[in-house]
Amino acid sequence: MSELERRPQPLEGPDGPRPALGSVFDGPAPASLVTVSHGLHAQALPVGGMTVGQVRTRLRDLLDIDPESQAVLDGQDVDDSTVIRDARLLLFVRRAGDKGVAA
Repeated sequence: MSELERRPQPLEGPDGPRPALGSVFDGPAPASLVTVSHGLHAQALPVGGMTVGQVRTRLRDLLDIDPESQAVLDGQDVDDSTVIRDARLLLFVRRAGDKGVAA
């Protein structure tokens, strides 16, 4: 076998530090993954930056989200205008005992 010796590249060039090489993974940062759950359905989806209402509308059929369900973001009740930032869990729940209660 013929092996080639790899020579280390200098970190400094004649004009100062060399720029870092890009990566195949460079590019715009993807939306953060949030676990979205309703009942038995749960998926980790890139919905960071969206509002709760947008998520409810887009995932209504996929996760069988009840339009009357309460949105809970990381343990706190939120409304549909709340923007999802740095969250880990978004639940759509129907509270027990809500049946027949007037708003």
